[in-house]
Amino acid sequence: MEAKARAYYKSEHSSAWQEISTPADVDRVIDFLLSAEKEYHSAAMFQSLKRQTLPSGYPDHEFIVGVNSDTRKGAITFGYEEHSFATLAEAASGEEVLYHIAGNEAFFPENSEIPIDSLRNAVKEFVFSDGKLPTCVTWQPVLI
Repeated sequence: MEAKARAYYKSEHSSAWQEISTPADVDRVIDFLLSAEKEYHSAAMFQSLKRQTLPSGYPDHEFIVGVNSDTRKGAITFGYEEHSFATLAEAASGEEVLYHIAGNEAFFPENSEIPIDSLRNAVKEFVFSDGKLPTCVTWQPVLI
């Protein structure tokens, strides 16, 4: 099956990102994040292989997914062109949310954590809509 996206969430992915071809592949990434060490692996960066690249060869977007295994919630940021969005939660946590991608910090707005099932659906929609902004969750504009 053809890869639709790739994900970076482990140090060893710096040279070969994990290919994402099926909804089960998305679930495996999120399940890993839910079970991994919070201080090192609680977020992943996804890149659609169906979106255009910049003249430099780099992707034209950044889609970062963070999860909190304690609360079973997570957040997404999506930046492309001149736009940057984060998921919008019904209630704010009261402080900026911190996740880690292979040990690197990734900050999210305090009101960005949504239920894990909503997050899974949004990641799958991103991957299988060829990198479009998911419509199954509510977004807020942010500065990234």
